[in-house]
Amino acid sequence: MPWFPYPALAFRGRRYQPAGENQQTRYDVIVVSGDAYVDHPSFPTAVVTRLLQRCGLKVAVIAQPDWTKDEDFLAWGKPSLFFAIVPGAMDSMVANYTASRMPRGRDRLSPDGEPGLRPKRALQIYVQKVRQLFRDCGLVIGGIEASLRRFAHYDFWEDRLRDPVLVDAPADILVYGMAEPVIEKVVDWYKAGRQPAVPQISQTAIRVKSGSWNEWLPSEHILLPSVEECRQNPRAFMEMSKILDTSVRPGARILVQQHPKGDTICFPPVAEDYRRETRIMSDLQFNRRSHPLYEKPIPGLEPVQFSVQSHRGCVGACSFCALAIHQGRTIRSRTQADILAELAEFAKHPDFKGIVPDIGGPAVNMYGWECRVGGCERNQCTHPVVCRNVATTLKPLADLLKAASQVPGIRRVFLGSGLRYDLIRPEEWAIFEYIVFNHVSGQLKVAPEHFDKKVLHLMRKGENADFAGFARRFYDSCARAGERLFLVPYLMTAFPGSENADKVLADVIRELHLAHEQIQEFTPTPGSIGSAMFHTGLDFDGKPVKVVKNQSERLEGRSRIQSRPGSGGGPKSPGASARKGHDRDDRRDAKKPHEKTHDKPHDKPREKPHEKRRPAHKAKR
Repeated sequence: MPWFPYPALAFRGRRYQPAGENQQTRYDVIVVSGDAYVDHPSFPTAVVTRLLQRCGLKVAVIAQPDWTKDEDFLAWGKPSLFFAIVPGAMDSMVANYTASRMPRGRDRLSPDGEPGLRPKRALQIYVQKVRQLFRDCGLVIGGIEASLRRFAHYDFWEDRLRDPVLVDAPADILVYGMAEPVIEKVVDWYKAGRQPAVPQISQTAIRVKSGSWNEWLPSEHILLPSVEECRQNPRAFMEMSKILDTSVRPGARILVQQHPKGDTICFPPVAEDYRRETRIMSDLQFNRRSHPLYEKPIPGLEPVQFSVQSHRGCVGACSFCALAIHQGRTIRSRTQADILAELAEFAKHPDFKGIVPDIGGPAVNMYGWECRVGGCERNQCTHPVVCRNVATTLKPLADLLKAASQVPGIRRVFLGSGLRYDLIRPEEWAIFEYIVFNHVSGQLKVAPEHFDKKVLHLMRKGENADFAGFARRFYDSCARAGERLFLVPYLMTAFPGSENADKVLADVIRELHLAHEQIQEFTPTPGSIGSAMFHTGLDFDGKPVKVVKNQSERLEGRSRIQSRPGSGGGPKSPGASARKGHDRDDRRDAKKPHEKTHDKPHDKPREKPHEKRRPAHKAKR
């Protein structure tokens, strides 16, 4: 294994420096992280560090500093260019608190799962600490927490609208989305002496003096409802949320939101950066181990140590998901050759046993999908129907999996990410069967989320899909092939507009004899349309919708399902007998309800508060 030097790391009073560096070394960039440092492409701090090193910079990391003291933040002194604040693979409030607003008992992104090593609102706390100690130093923020909070946003934990994050965390530049194509531009700006005075870098946001942008901003920008308007008028906040929902795409217009303490300007991504993103991903090198400074393991590494990212973006329009304003809906797929080259390197790793647990992305069957017209302003590819311009095919995925299985040293390749079952074309069922019977280990993860058409319409998630029909056909195929597989559906209760519809979940679970432990109450996280519904009591068309905010009422739907007599029994669907022997294993292996994920179990930053959420693929930088 050609090991790559680990970066200098400070963690709670302990330090590590690679050969050739010492206490007199002055670093160009110091990265401050809310997670432990794991040298793996699924962990944002590692990706940012390797990207900066790729630019020829000396980089040091401060991981999970004690925010109540100065010492940890002073570990490496003042950088010559800037501090980079990367709060973590998850929003710190999601990482620290459950859907019931209770503190989590375990943190899978900390050594030995120890909780309490990152503050709530870590981004804000870290920025304020750095500004206190290094007032005039360059400062860049990024990651999922910065992305989702770059404009006025609803905060579930305080039940109020909060200001754009640059008001509370006054950085020079906010990088949103994935960092690969943007970091180099940010570095160049600092190397040029922070000139021009107002950086206009694609895929970034800045805060400027109120109204000053009138002198230089192009007239094609969009002026969002101001922060005060959003606070005073629920319809204004919903309108702003709808604009943000479709704004992360090449060709989108610059967004402006006014605030008395400074206006936020957000620049859209550009097509060339999207084309470069996956190429840069394949250039980065990682050891796929936790940093040697740690004496105890990082629990979040083990499930994804030899997983591979196949693509970025998701064409889904799910209203509960914040991915649209982070990664965007444009699919950027890595080439098959790049993925196979990465797999070939695994055989050299001493920890590799020949098993690849996942090749995936936000929704695994979207690998290789493209828009025939290159995207559009509407940017709603699957709602209310699948756009005819989207090439929804399983063939690129099947071809990739077949090729991956032939790489020397690879024994088995599995899909740990979930499939959008409602986007599988009927004429490609044979391809689907190949994927399931050869690359799914016992459990096929699917996310119908709900079974009531009204709720699915509000969720913008497969409202015309026939899950019962899919389940029956799936088990018929399993029976014919002699395969013992079963479905693991992820379900959501307490979504705005559900009212009594959660009873439908219990009825369908009983009818289809489904595993029913993967259930969670909807938790509004910043940035999604669903969160705007929860706060305003309006749907995306501006019509009133009933919202349940009382915690005991929010728990009723899940309680009804999991305590209902016979909910695990009743009339058995085709294939139920094949499942029966696995029922105990299903209950043992399934994540706890608050750990439920989206269409990919360890990846999607729909940013929901699941404790066991794996950090791969999506929620980064």
